[in-house]
Amino acid sequence: MQETLTHRQLKSLIHVSNVINSKLDINTIFESIMSETISVVEAAGGGSIWIFDKNQNRLIAKSAQGLFYPHIFRQIKLVSGESMTGMAFAAKKCLIFWDEGEVKQALSTLTPYNRDLLDQAIPSNFHFTSVISSPILQKGKCIGVITLDSFEQSLQFKQEDIHLLEAIGHQAAVALERSKLFFEKEKMVHTLSHSIEIHRNLANLVVNGEGIQSILNYIHNTIGQHLFLFDEIGELRASACHSSFSVEMTEYMKAYAKQIILTLENSHTVSEITLIDDTYQLVVLPLGSKQKSLGGLIILSQQKVSNVDIAALEHACTVISLELVKEHAVFDTQQRLRGEFVTKLFSGQIDELLIQKAKNLNFDPNWNYVAIIINVKDKLNEQKVLGDPVIRNLLHMTNRTLLGRNFQVTAVRDKNQIVALLSLHSKVSSSNIVAELKELAKKLQQEINNKYSEIDVSIGIGRMKQGLTLVHESFVEATKCIKFLKNYLFDDRIISYTDLGVQRFILQNSTEELIDFIQEVLGPLIQYEQSRKGELLSTLIVYLDQNQNIRKTADSLHIHTNTLSYRLKRIEEILVTDLNDSHSLFNIHLAINIYQFIKDKDTLQKMKS
Repeated sequence: MQETLTHRQLKSLIHVSNVINSKLDINTIFESIMSETISVVEAAGGGSIWIFDKNQNRLIAKSAQGLFYPHIFRQIKLVSGESMTGMAFAAKKCLIFWDEGEVKQALSTLTPYNRDLLDQAIPSNFHFTSVISSPILQKGKCIGVITLDSFEQSLQFKQEDIHLLEAIGHQAAVALERSKLFFEKEKMVHTLSHSIEIHRNLANLVVNGEGIQSILNYIHNTIGQHLFLFDEIGELRASACHSSFSVEMTEYMKAYAKQIILTLENSHTVSEITLIDDTYQLVVLPLGSKQKSLGGLIILSQQKVSNVDIAALEHACTVISLELVKEHAVFDTQQRLRGEFVTKLFSGQIDELLIQKAKNLNFDPNWNYVAIIINVKDKLNEQKVLGDPVIRNLLHMTNRTLLGRNFQVTAVRDKNQIVALLSLHSKVSSSNIVAELKELAKKLQQEINNKYSEIDVSIGIGRMKQGLTLVHESFVEATKCIKFLKNYLFDDRIISYTDLGVQRFILQNSTEELIDFIQEVLGPLIQYEQSRKGELLSTLIVYLDQNQNIRKTADSLHIHTNTLSYRLKRIEEILVTDLNDSHSLFNIHLAINIYQFIKDKDTLQKMKS
């Protein structure tokens, strides 16, 4: 280099090198390269420095000094081979355009848009007289171009300017590389500091017992994206979203999560999803371990989630997983303690120790109590035991739904049943509470059916009892309700013990005894119906439902009263009875009621006379 540069140029190069290598800020380096280069090249009246942008596949002006209007000039973006700068970039060597003719020919390669910008950026009374463009090479690869412009005929670029500009380009490449390394180091330091801060803040949330929702809120505020936490069966546990995220979009995410949570791998996945005409990046991170999944964290972002944020999210998932394990352990312990308490309470074995435990669990011994049993079973396989996640969700739903203004509730698992104990203020009226509890039970049943279409739900409600010493009676009553719903036909799958009239006596007898009674009272009529496929049995049922009113019965059956009278007379003949006799009518009425509830009608159909 010393052989090709004059002493003056070497001094200039050393000065330029000292100036640009004393800077670390990239924008400051660009400005310094340009100003120092213009100052040491005598013919230069202005100039610009360009850096190639891979994403745009264009040369972008990073600095423009001299006669230009920089704010306009820096809007120009050049492709390789376009204008003098693009030609030097493509050739990877310094080019001199000696006169206006050569410059004009090179400028003719500009696109109309770029030419218009160039004309706006240079005052109309100035024009290029000569131009020199030199590439900035880094490891043999062209990363940019330095272009110097002359606007005076008396000042022409010289051959020796090529050597100086190439040397400056080499120094510029070194300075840019140093700046890049410094920037990456600063970025790494910032990333590490940011990561440490996130870890510290997450740890503080856990130590302070803030819970899952607070952790999600913190992550949401930190990265500014929508977050959804789903458990191992795809149920939404918690979320943190912008207000613009609609209920419809949330429901879509719930449905989507049901499909992907069960197929989660150990590592995170990144994909794209279209939601309400908008494209989002979808990041799914697993929770728990390969042996025991705890669900997944889903991030929905309209911008690309950086690797730094994903790394922070993976750490957050570890914290969330630990918090979930802790929650499950606390929940299981509470269930065990409350389960032991409720089991002993419903057994009727009340002692002072149990009364004290009740007080510790905030159950006042003098309040009123109601037992509710929620029986759940798989519609396709009644013997299937529901998994812990499902039961845990059902328990949460039961506690949340049944918790009322005037009472508190505790729900515990009993195999495929949930047993709920409600405590009500001693001033609450039993006549009012039954209707309210049935409405709440109906709401709970609907919520369970909406979430788990494969589950059949039956709910039995005992009567309200005063004080803890009698609460086991309410449990026995709720159990009888479930037994009735299980063994007999009943349209409503929610029943309270007060709803049961004659059905209470049904529960005290075996199915065989009930069938025997039906056979004794209605056997001939049932057999007559089977052999002739008549309508006498259904007529009798409607007749009793209408309180033996001839006109209302005929209207209900859409038949003439004479036809009805004939049918009733025929029924009396077959049963050898008198429908006006109160004793006979009571037995017939009772047998009809039992017959309507009996599920095992096949046995009845096989009865012999």
